[in-house]
Amino acid sequence: MHHFLAIDLGASSGRGILATLDKGRMTLEEVHRFENGGMDVNGRLVWNILGLFSEIKQAIREALKRGVTLSGIAVDTWGVDFVLLDRDGHFLAPPLHYRDSHTADVFDWVFDIVSKEDFYGRTGIQFMPFNTIFQLATMKKERFAALELADTLLLIPNALTYLLSGDISAEFSIATTTQAYDPVAKDWAWDIIDRLGLPRTLFPKIVPSCVSAGHLRPAVCDELNCEPIPVLLVGGHDTASAVAAVPAVGDTDDWAFLSSGTWSLLGMELDSPCLTQAAFEANFTNEGCIDGKTRFLKNIMGLWLVQESRNTWKRQGQTYSFAELEDMARNSAPFKALINPNDERFMAPGDMPERVRQYCDETGQPAPETPGEIVRCIAESLALTYRYAIDQMEHVTGRSIAKLHLVGGGGKDGMLNAFTANAINRPVIAGPIEATATGNIIGQALAVGAVKDLAEGRRIVSQSFEMTTFTPDDTAAWEAAYRRYKALINVDKPDANA
Repeated sequence: MHHFLAIDLGASSGRGILATLDKGRMTLEEVHRFENGGMDVNGRLVWNILGLFSEIKQAIREALKRGVTLSGIAVDTWGVDFVLLDRDGHFLAPPLHYRDSHTADVFDWVFDIVSKEDFYGRTGIQFMPFNTIFQLATMKKERFAALELADTLLLIPNALTYLLSGDISAEFSIATTTQAYDPVAKDWAWDIIDRLGLPRTLFPKIVPSCVSAGHLRPAVCDELNCEPIPVLLVGGHDTASAVAAVPAVGDTDDWAFLSSGTWSLLGMELDSPCLTQAAFEANFTNEGCIDGKTRFLKNIMGLWLVQESRNTWKRQGQTYSFAELEDMARNSAPFKALINPNDERFMAPGDMPERVRQYCDETGQPAPETPGEIVRCIAESLALTYRYAIDQMEHVTGRSIAKLHLVGGGGKDGMLNAFTANAINRPVIAGPIEATATGNIIGQALAVGAVKDLAEGRRIVSQSFEMTTFTPDDTAAWEAAYRRYKALINVDKPDANA
């Protein structure tokens, strides 16, 4: 029997999940939950990294209250963001939030230094302005004081691991999110780094997933009154951990995954990166799996649109649960209007319902007005975006996708999952809900030898958690909506005749 503590940090909350692995089954217990999110500090949106460290220590306390001996602790988080350390190992400033505006115009000038083709050919990463390399290039151009004083860069999960154990490294899966990693050379993309004038010393050694990062620092052990606990490196990128928990037992390569939460990450596993012209033109990304394979995927805005709409209504004095919003959406007319969820206007925090209405007005569609209509518009548009990404992925890779494994918190959204099955005209297998924490635990078990390989880990997942299958329905109506959607995103105008 082994006990592990997964520290799973998302963009809006964090959890400490205590897992017990025994006789081929896994059980999970949430021992601590806390809020997370951006903080406005002097006009910049930043992460409260030291506050997160304090919450992690509280999660360890709560786990130890159960009287267990922990075989490991590991942290997973979102990608791209980072902390800068000085030569003495001290944090120089709070890490910037990927939704901060500092990279808003980065594409306007950075491609004059390194072309898009060179960027993709070397890194194979989807172009998003907040990727680590673009944050660093902006900081250099604007002469951010923290960068000028920096000695080392630590990506967020590695920065928190450093606070726990003192380890300085870049775990493979999180390093691949930076757009500064070369998946062919399996090292930093030094030529890109050099052309942007960034110091090579910023970039720490890259280490594989599922290895040791030492033990809790003595000072942390003293504070928590505990023995040194192993600190492990797993899939530090939360999507890498989530994909590790896909229960694709005995499957061939005919499945895709959808990690559904604040972001939607839709893709497939490949043995090696896909850096073709077609992949470049479709703007797919090549990120790392915990076993060294490639997550070939597309980033899609995800449930952020609903979350931020709900926040807007709350600020306006209307508080709705997610269940209430789903009920209102189910009772709203279908396909009144569609949006492109990846339109840049939806990136930043703010009045999301008004932005949805503005988008519809600009594209000649009847604007949704009620909360139910807004949520239905978002859900239908997300499902159709998933269909478009699957069509692109099949075209780019030449592989056929027969089913979609949906993991993560979005698995609780029965309406969206049913819409997704209808839109893609394929079965959707939803579960596990706690995929990121589950994959984190699998990574820890691999690191200490409690599980022999990823295939065994996935068998444990399939034996431990309930899955729900959604089958396609009303496909003719969804095909018509898909024609409207493709016209909308390709020519920014709905197909009135569809």
